[in-house]
Amino acid sequence: MTVVLTKKHFSLNEKLAKESNIISRNFNIDRYLKIKNIDAILLKRDISVEKKKKVLMKELHESIANAFSIDKEKLNKKVFESLKKRLNNIRRTIIKLRTINYYLETAFLEELKTLKIKAIKDSKLRTQNTLARDELEALEFTTYKLIEEVVMLDKRLLKEYNKKAKMVISEGKVEIKDFEPILKKQSELLEHLEAKLPPSKAASIVLLKEPVFTHWVARIFALLSYLEHIYYKEIYVFSKLKKNKLLKIKINKKIVYLVREKSKLINVMEEKASSMKKFGIDDDFKKELHQLTTTIAL
Repeated sequence: MTVVLTKKHFSLNEKLAKESNIISRNFNIDRYLKIKNIDAILLKRDISVEKKKKVLMKELHESIANAFSIDKEKLNKKVFESLKKRLNNIRRTIIKLRTINYYLETAFLEELKTLKIKAIKDSKLRTQNTLARDELEALEFTTYKLIEEVVMLDKRLLKEYNKKAKMVISEGKVEIKDFEPILKKQSELLEHLEAKLPPSKAASIVLLKEPVFTHWVARIFALLSYLEHIYYKEIYVFSKLKKNKLLKIKINKKIVYLVREKSKLINVMEEKASSMKKFGIDDDFKKELHQLTTTIAL
């Protein structure tokens, strides 16, 4: 089997493994028991959607790396209770990122198409509900590499992965027309990542026992590094879009401004919805109203 990874994806995977090793070597129970309050980050609106997503992606990376890079010899009930609280913070961050992605995939993309941005309007979109086979193989391979390189993970489980895979490094070209598929792929990866993180009430101590712990953490790390790899493609596209002065203004609009702008339309549309009830509300109207309420949630 041949697995194709971009240079960026490979480097992100390597960097995460090294980071996890440093954190686990310096693991301190008292420090681990202190849970960060992320409310200010989640509710921040005095920045643009693009910048808020950057802040949240950084928070997601740090929270996952710190939550799972544990010295297993120091595991106890208090550590597990702290892990459950950290899981809750990670899930909240993922949910906010999914909300932002939905906004970008709907309202924001519609604005770009309204402005007749040729590269966006004429793009042939790839739609799929599951990760492609080559992506699944890449995730499996990076999971193997993470188990191999992360100190705290059980090396005995390596035999369960295809270690004979041949790795090929590619450049990974990105174009503006890839913007929507990039966003959809991110949303899909966020769903997969959220599914790997049980709500704190459903988390069991079994998760910290082998072989469950190694399989669980390695897959979460693999999903994170791939998500970040796809996110860097988005950053590149935004840098290209910002070369258009009109687009740059729209991209840099602060969330508080967007919310205020959309809020004015909410009341009008709700009144329209009331008057349309007896006749039935069409799908386009429902979609537009949902996009507006999504903006409020940013």
